[in-house]
Amino acid sequence: MPHQDERLSISDVLVAKKRISGLVTNTPLRKSYWLSDISSAEVWMKLENLQVTGSFKYRGALNAMTFAKERGVAKVFTASAGNHALGIAEAARTTEREAHICLPKNVSPAKRQKLDRYSVAIVQHGEDIESTERFAERMAQEKKGVYISPYNNREVIAGQGTVGLEMYELIPKLSTLIVSVGGGGLAAGIGLVAKVINPKVRIVGVVAAASPTMKTAIQSGRIVPVMQQETIADGIAGNIDPETMTFPLLQEFVDEWVTIEERDIRQAVFDFLENEGMLIEGAAAAAVAAVSSRYINFKQRERVGVVVCGGNIARGQWRDIVGEALISAPGVR
Repeated sequence: MPHQDERLSISDVLVAKKRISGLVTNTPLRKSYWLSDISSAEVWMKLENLQVTGSFKYRGALNAMTFAKERGVAKVFTASAGNHALGIAEAARTTEREAHICLPKNVSPAKRQKLDRYSVAIVQHGEDIESTERFAERMAQEKKGVYISPYNNREVIAGQGTVGLEMYELIPKLSTLIVSVGGGGLAAGIGLVAKVINPKVRIVGVVAAASPTMKTAIQSGRIVPVMQQETIADGIAGNIDPETMTFPLLQEFVDEWVTIEERDIRQAVFDFLENEGMLIEGAAAAAVAAVSSRYINFKQRERVGVVVCGGNIARGQWRDIVGEALISAPGVR
């Protein structure tokens, strides 16, 4: 496996595109008239909630697993709050690799239920994702396997960058891209692609107020532990590897940061279902809320891309959100 300090480039993303072509879904880039009306911009949604396994994570996982197969690696270990685990599980089936997946104890029930359908080894360890990651790395060392981080991995980042390639193939004049950020693999990959194609593009990183880990790191100039609160946006929650290669990439590529309050994330889940006819998870709703709750200012009719990163939301969560919205609606008692 390559050294993590080698400079990531657009060529890595192009190689990833070739590796995963025909296996990942080239998801729709659909205009949202609802978000366009709210913002006065022309808003396009990249619907990664329709991706294989229900999130963009399959792209990076498949690229990393295929890379491992090319180098004769048989045994892979990873840690995940859910979506990366699903991506690795599906990629393990496709590449015929042995996968060992470590999950935190508070993993989303919806994601765990989907994961149980695969023939992979599953271990639940740790009260939070950072302790789960450390445990998975130790297991990989002890059992002579390879650890694939959900974000701190060249091939994972390059795979996520294919989202950006697909967006620009359809809408070459996108001037602002809005991306939810947890560990930063998606924003790093998309930012790399977008800045090569259009150096003037504005990249907006979105974090949840309950877990503003990467935004805090960028503001501090280094990754620091952040007090975590409960959030429906579990896919972008948790502290991260202090040595992650995504940090300098996001320092370079992300132009603005916005912090989304929990109430707006929950409202965006309901509003997206009502206006676009699809259920999305909290991490995706955070990016949507950046537009629907007017956190960002746009130029009149500028072309904006919002990455709807996943749709794996637990039944109990969306039932609660729908119930809250109906109770608060005018005329409902």
